Amino acid sequence: ATDVRPGCKTQRIAPTLRQVADLVCAPTKKKRVFQNMYCWTQELLPPVWAYANCDISPSEMADYQMFTKEEALKFLESRLGVKNVQKRRISNPQTLLDDITTSIQAHIPFNNMSLMSIAPEKRRKPTLEEIKESVVSRTGGLCYVLNVALFYILKALGYDVVLVLSNVNFPRRTHILVYARNVNKEGDVFLIDSGFGYPIFRAISLDFEKESPEFTDSFLEYKYMKKDKKILRLHRNGDLGQGSAARPVYIDGWRVAYVADCYGTANIEDFYLDYDEVYTFQIPMTKPFSTSFQTNFCLVQFPEKRAVIISNLKLMLENESGNLETMLIEGGDEGILSAVKRYFPVIPEEMARQAVAQWRKLYLSKPE
Repeated sequence: ATDVRPGCKTQRIAPTLRQVADLVCAPTKKKRVFQNMYCWTQELLPPVWAYANCDISPSEMADYQMFTKEEALKFLESRLGVKNVQKRRISNPQTLLDDITTSIQAHIPFNNMSLMSIAPEKRRKPTLEEIKESVVSRTGGLCYVLNVALFYILKALGYDVVLVLSNVNFPRRTHILVYARNVNKEGDVFLIDSGFGYPIFRAISLDFEKESPEFTDSFLEYKYMKKDKKILRLHRNGDLGQGSAARPVYIDGWRVAYVADCYGTANIEDFYLDYDEVYTFQIPMTKPFSTSFQTNFCLVQFPEKRAVIISNLKLMLENESGNLETMLIEGGDEGILSAVKRYFPVIPEEMARQAVAQWRKLYLSKPE
C-alpha cells in the first residue's frame, strides 16, 4: 500500500524476515510500532534511498549525533588536515568528500587491533562512544568503526547520508559503507568508503548507467557496476583478495570484491544484529558471519596515498611505481611489534602486544 502519512514520499511494504528478526532480537527496538518503522522505496524511486526519503524517523537513533558540527570541523581541519571545510561544503561539496575520505585513509589505519587484543570469548562490537574515541584518537578500526564515524561526520556537516550493507565473499553482509545524495545536484548519489582496507581516494558517483569509469588509486585498479539492483565493486590489477575469497567470482577478468545494497538507512540500530554476529568469535570459521579479521593480524594505511600494510608475518610497502614490495617480518613477535610501532605509531603499544599474543594463539592452533 502507498503510505499516506504526511511528509512520507515513499511506498511502504511489509518488512522482510530479517527486519522482523531485527525487531524481535534487539531489546531497544521492542517498543517500535510497525507502521512507524520501515519506509521503503522499491519501484517508485531509485532504490538507493530505501527509507532515507521518509521524513518520519524509524527510531530515536535516526537523530543520534556522534559529532556536533563544531566537533566535526575541528577534527577534520586540526587532526586530518582537511582545508576550508565549511566553505567547501557549500562551494565544492564533491571534492570535499574526496578529501575527507582520502585523509581518513591517510591518517587513520584500517586495522583489527582492538578486536584481536581481546580474548575470543569476550569479543563484541564497539559502542558508538568507543567508535568516536577510536577515530578521534586516530587508533582506527574496521569498517564498522571507520565508516560509521564517517557517516556521522558527514551528517554533522549537513550531507544527506545513509549507511549501507554489502556482502564481501560471505553469505551474509559483513561490510558497511556510506551513500550520499544531492551532493552537486538534486538526485545525484555518491558512494564513500573509508573503511575497506583498499585504496578509494574519491567519492564514487553512482549516476552511471551500467559501469563506472575505471579508477587506479595506489596499487589497485577498480571500478563499480550495477547488476540486479545491486552495486558491485570490482578489482583487477593489484587485487590482493583472490586467495582470501572462498569462492571468487569474476566478471570479464574483474573479481567481485563486494556486492552492496542499493538502499540504506540513517538508523544505526538497524545494523546492530548483524554486527553483534560479525564481532562474535565463531568456530568453525566457515560460519556465515565469520571473517578473517577474527584470526588474522592486519593493519592498512595510505600516508601520502601510498600503501603501508602489515598482514600477519608480512610487511608490504608501496614503491614509487605504485607497486607493492612484500617482505617477511623477522624477529618473531617482537619483530611484528617493532614494525607496528614504526609504521603505525598511533596504535597503543599494549593493545598491539595483546593483539599479537591473541593472534599467536590462534595462529598456532590452526590446522595444517
